[in-house]
Amino acid sequence: VVKWNVDAAIRFYNGDQSAQYVVDRLDVHYQPGHINATHSETLFADGQWLCVGCKFSKDRFLPVGPLHA
Repeated sequence: VVKWNVDAAIRFYNGDQSAQYVVDRLDVHYQPGHINATHSETLFADGQWLCVGCKFSKDRFLPVGPLHA
């Protein structure tokens, strides 16, 4: 999961090679599904919290159910 700055990404796209648009990277041990941040659908997003739903669990649990029969 990567946190990035939209304004810096636009400056980098427009030719400013010194713009650092990647703010932070977070390694996860699963495939991220739905991502939601606090106030992410408003004009005043604060970037305080990020919630990630695990879409699939990979090599973590025993295969059960009709798909693994």
